[in-house]
Amino acid sequence: MISEKTPYTFTAMATSPNQMGPTRTLSRREAELVSWLEVERPKSVSLAEISSALDWPQKRTYSVTSRLVMKGWLHRTRAGHYEPLLGESAGILVPNPWVALTSWKVPHYVALSSAAYEHNLIPDRPGAVQVCVPIGTTAPAGWQELAIMLVPRRAFRLDGSRLTEAHGVTVRLAGIERVLLDSATMPGRVGGVFGLARIVDRGHKQADWRRFVELAKKTTRGAAAARRIAALLEILGQKVPPALAKLASAKKGAAPIYLGSTRVHGRRGEILPRWRVQLNVSPEALREEVTR
Repeated sequence: MISEKTPYTFTAMATSPNQMGPTRTLSRREAELVSWLEVERPKSVSLAEISSALDWPQKRTYSVTSRLVMKGWLHRTRAGHYEPLLGESAGILVPNPWVALTSWKVPHYVALSSAAYEHNLIPDRPGAVQVCVPIGTTAPAGWQELAIMLVPRRAFRLDGSRLTEAHGVTVRLAGIERVLLDSATMPGRVGGVFGLARIVDRGHKQADWRRFVELAKKTTRGAAAARRIAALLEILGQKVPPALAKLASAKKGAAPIYLGSTRVHGRRGEILPRWRVQLNVSPEALREEVTR
C-alpha cells in the first residue's frame, strides 16, 4: 500500500563508481501515476488519458504530470502529451525520438539514412533520426534532448512515404523509392557518393522504378538524381531499369553533372556519355565500398 505521507525514492544507478545518478522521489499521487504507467507501459500518454484512467480532475492531472516532468519521470513531447521515462535503463534515460514523432502534427517523414536503415539498405543506424520537413519548420521546445535532425525541403511532399510500424510506434517513413530519390538529390546527407552507392546497390532490386520516376518528375533536381543513380548502377555492373533509363538519358550536349561532391573529390574524371555524369570518384573505390 502506498503511504500518503511517505515519499517513494528512485535512485539512478551510477555509470561509474564516481558517478551518482539523480534521486527521483515520488509523492503518493505521483507514485500512483508512475505505478499505472509501469503496468500499462504506453509509449506515450496524454493528459486526457491519465485523467480518465485514474479518475482525476484536470487540475490534479496537470499538477502531477508537471512535477513528474521536472523530476525526470516524464518527458513532454508536445502540449498535453508525454513520454514515460521509467526504470529500464537504470534510471539513466534518453527520451525516445520515435515516440516524439508520433505526436507531432507538422507534416514530416523519416527520411534519408534513417529510412535507409529501417529498410536494411545500410548497415549502420544514424546517430540522429533524419526527418524531412517543409522549409521554415522549427522543432518543438521540448525536443532539445532528442536525437532528431530536421532536413528542410523547399518543395516538400509526402508522396512516397507512408505510416509504418517502427520501434513499437507508428511513424511516417519514406518508402524505398523516396529514399533513393532523396539520397541522390542530397547525397551529402547520406555519407556522400559512397553512402549513396551502398543505398543504390541494396535498394535497386526492391524499388518500383515506375513509382520512382513519378516521384522524380515532381521533384526539383529529380532528373539529375535519376542520372546519378543510373551512373552508379552502370558502375556497379547492374542493369539500369528501362523506366529509370528513359528519365536519366541526357540530351546530346547536356551539361554534365558530377557524381561526387566537387569540394571533396575535385572536378576531374571521364564522362559517362548516356547519362552525362562525370566520374570524379574512382569507380573501383565505389565497387569496393559496396562489397565490404
